[in-house]
Amino acid sequence: MKQHLLSSRPAAARGFSLIELMVSVVIALIVIVAMTKVSAQFEIGKRQDTTTSDMSTNSGYLAYDFDRQVRSAGSGFTAVNRQETFGCALFATKGGAQILPSPAAFPAPFSTVDQTVRMLPVLVFAGAGNGGSDVLQVITGTGGIGETASQVRQNSVQANSLRLTTTVGIRGNDLLLVTENARPCMLAQVSANYVGGSSQQVDLAGAYYSSSIGVQSLLDRSTGATANAAVLGNAANGNPPKLMLLGVNSSNQLVRYDLLRFTNGDNETPVPLTDGVVDMRVRYGVDNTATADGTVDAWVEPTGTTFGSAALSNGTGVAQATMARILAIKVSMVLRSELRESTNGQDVPVAPATLAMFPSLPAAQQVTYRVADRMRRHRVLEFTIPLRNAIASSGRPPPP
Repeated sequence: MKQHLLSSRPAAARGFSLIELMVSVVIALIVIVAMTKVSAQFEIGKRQDTTTSDMSTNSGYLAYDFDRQVRSAGSGFTAVNRQETFGCALFATKGGAQILPSPAAFPAPFSTVDQTVRMLPVLVFAGAGNGGSDVLQVITGTGGIGETASQVRQNSVQANSLRLTTTVGIRGNDLLLVTENARPCMLAQVSANYVGGSSQQVDLAGAYYSSSIGVQSLLDRSTGATANAAVLGNAANGNPPKLMLLGVNSSNQLVRYDLLRFTNGDNETPVPLTDGVVDMRVRYGVDNTATADGTVDAWVEPTGTTFGSAALSNGTGVAQATMARILAIKVSMVLRSELRESTNGQDVPVAPATLAMFPSLPAAQQVTYRVADRMRRHRVLEFTIPLRNAIASSGRPPPP
C-alpha cells in the first residue's frame, strides 16, 4: 500500500534526479567561471581607463604649468641693455646671509648645477638631473610696470639708499636688479616705507638687501661707469620674481627649486609639481636667419661650445647674441603610470622596450628612452613654448 502511494506521486514532487543535479552543477560552474573572467576583464579595463585618465590629466597640467612659468621668461630684464644683464652673475642675500652665488651645492636633483646663477631668460643644464635628464633654469621678473631700467645717478649710492633718474612705478619692498657693464648683478630691496619724492632717492632695506654681498659691494656701483636698476618684482605683495630650477628627482617627481627661496623657504627643499615623470629633455628653438626675422629655423641640443650651459652663460658678446636668438624651447617628457598591470596575478608588459622623445623632430634629433619598468604604462609628452620677450626683442610681435 505504501509503495503504491509513493509511486503514485507526480514527478515534480519527487525532487531532482542525480543527473539533473550534476547538469545544474556544471552549468553553475560555467557561469561562475564566465563571471570571473568578465569581472577580471572589467577590472583590467577599469585600471587601464584610470591610468589613461590620470596620465591625460597629468599631461594637460604639465603643459599648462610649464607654459605659464616659461612663456614670460626674461621679463623685467630682457629690455635692459643685454650687455649688462645677459650672463651676469647674480649676487643676492636673504636675512643677512648670502644665497647667490650659493655657498653650497643646490639640493638634489640640482646638486650638479652651477652654484653661480647667471641672468638669462632660460638656460638648460643638459644631463644634470636624475638619470641624465635635463635641468631647466627659468628667470622671470614680475615688476610689470614699464619693463625698463632707470639709470643710477653717478656717485649716489649710499649704505642704505641710491638715487635714480626716475622713480616712477617703484613701490615699497620692490626688488631691484642693479646692473653695470662687465660686472656682476646685485639684488637690492626697496624699504617697506618708501613713498618717493622729488629727490628721486630710493631707500633700501629688508631681507633681500645688503650693501655688501660676498666680494661685491653696492657702494662701488655707478662711481665711474653707468649703472642701472630694474624692478624684478616685489618681496611682500605676493608678486616675487621667479628664479626657478625645474627637474626630475629620484622619486620620479617633477620638482621646482626657488633660487630666491620664496616658495621652498629656507629649508631649501624643492617643491614637487607632479608625480610620474621619469625623464625630461629640452631643445632650443633658434633663429638662424642672418637678418633675424624672428622665426625659429632650427631646434638644437643644449650642448657644445655654442649652446651648452657654460658657453651661453659666459657673458661674452657672442654668448649674449646667441642667447638673443633663442626664441622658444621644446620640452619632451616621459610620463609613467603609478599602477602596475597584471593578469591573474601575473605581470604583463604593457610598455615598449624603448620610447622616442621629441617625436616631432627628425630621427637624428630624437632621444631614445629605455623603459626600465615595462609593467607600467608610459607616455611621451611634447610641447613647445614661445619666449615672448625674446620674440618681441627680435622685432616680431609676440604671440597672444
